[in-house]
Amino acid sequence: MKKENIKIWLLSCTLLGISLQGQELNEVVQYSTEGLHGSARYQALAGAFGALGGDLSAISNNPASSTVFSFNEAGMTLGLQTHTTDNSFFNSTKSMEISSFDVDQAGFVLVFVNQNSNWDKVAFGFNTQLVNNFNKNLYAQGINTQRGLADYFLEIAGITLDRNIPFSSYNFENNTDYEYADLGEFYGADAQRTYMAYATGLINYYDPENETPYYGYVDDKSLGIDQIHDLQTSGGQRKYTINFSGRYLGKLALGVNINIYSIDYAQRKFTSDKYVDGEKSFLDQVDYIQDLRTIGTGVSVQLGALYKASDILRLGLNFTSPTYYEIEDEYTEALDVRYNSELDGAMGRSLYPNVVNILPSYNLKTPSITQASMALVFGTSGLLSIDYGLKDYTNTKTSDSNGSFDYLNDEISSNLEAASFLRAGGETRLGDIILRAGYWFEKSPYKNTQLMTERSGFAVGTGIRFGNASLDLTYTKLNQDFQHQLYTIGLTDSFNVQQQSGNVSLTYNVRF
Repeated sequence: MKKENIKIWLLSCTLLGISLQGQELNEVVQYSTEGLHGSARYQALAGAFGALGGDLSAISNNPASSTVFSFNEAGMTLGLQTHTTDNSFFNSTKSMEISSFDVDQAGFVLVFVNQNSNWDKVAFGFNTQLVNNFNKNLYAQGINTQRGLADYFLEIAGITLDRNIPFSSYNFENNTDYEYADLGEFYGADAQRTYMAYATGLINYYDPENETPYYGYVDDKSLGIDQIHDLQTSGGQRKYTINFSGRYLGKLALGVNINIYSIDYAQRKFTSDKYVDGEKSFLDQVDYIQDLRTIGTGVSVQLGALYKASDILRLGLNFTSPTYYEIEDEYTEALDVRYNSELDGAMGRSLYPNVVNILPSYNLKTPSITQASMALVFGTSGLLSIDYGLKDYTNTKTSDSNGSFDYLNDEISSNLEAASFLRAGGETRLGDIILRAGYWFEKSPYKNTQLMTERSGFAVGTGIRFGNASLDLTYTKLNQDFQHQLYTIGLTDSFNVQQQSGNVSLTYNVRF
């Protein structure tokens, strides 16, 4: 018979303490940034389409772009992305690579021309494209002589001391799902993790009635802990754009977008401690697993303008409002502890609660974007284009009905800043063959750029037109380095990550 998970709703994020992983600063930044995705042509010019239009993904850049189309058009893009990370931890470097296949973009535009009106063209469009691909793997291993998982759980236990949680009423020997669930429902995640540490013998149980202190068992770190941290993430963030635009006297185009966003993010976080000196340490090995699932939806509004200053010069301006998300997290966790000598007749204990912890939903407001663009169009021979924009990450805000996120908003104000971005690209036509290239640079949203560096990359591509259809192929490569912290308390070490993302995209468009 299949055993179903027990699902519990935790009372409030204020009860969870700072040990909860789902609402940390790096997750806020992750959902507030956008990668380079879209049609192959759009990527080949590094997304520098704010003054160009005439591409389905350009609609998501500047809403006025749809009036540049001369015909109705539909298209779809398939992408193969490879994500590579070099993870450096205590003088040891591990490399990981993961590839994923996705529909990068799909959409259509309908064009209506009326030569008898000053508004001589209107267009309706729809486009969906990937915003972020979360499929990646961070894997680090090294000898840590300072801290281990025992320190993480010991500090969490210290947080619970002043909250009068009646641990003495629970039977740690049974390790029942219901006890774990009960603690989560009434006292939060820190109480659950303290219970896990007590039940597995990772730390000694604190009994206030008998004045029994809590402490970690002897875990000699003189020779170090062989520590593994494996973070596997999957899923994606996608944008669905509904577009309307109109052109006035063949010169000025105005447009508006309604953008609907979706987030589907999964994370498995595995940390393992293997004590090198088994003779001096009571602990032999400690394994801790957390599985997080995040679902979210958001909405934003976009306004844009295009102006044909001359036969060659094009100008663009657009504004994207903040995106307002509602996000829900749920997680499971497990702890396995092995000893070098017996404790109450056992050589180890494990706790794998069959419980899904469902957190209260919260709101995330990501910053607005202001962008100015310029392009030079040389007839049918080629073009050059550039976009410059600004996104102020200090305007990012999180909230819920209980006011539980003040600490995170303080972190945002203290650690983030405004970040500009630059996109540039060009293409040239050789008969029916088109060659393209682009460059993309975006400043780090962090004041301390050691936490996350700027993001930069290049793109090359080609395309061919045949009849009423076209086929485009592009390769992009992006680079960014950052630090990943294991946990926010106790085991607070970080490792350095050098990441590269390579993407091959193929787009087929048809005019009708």
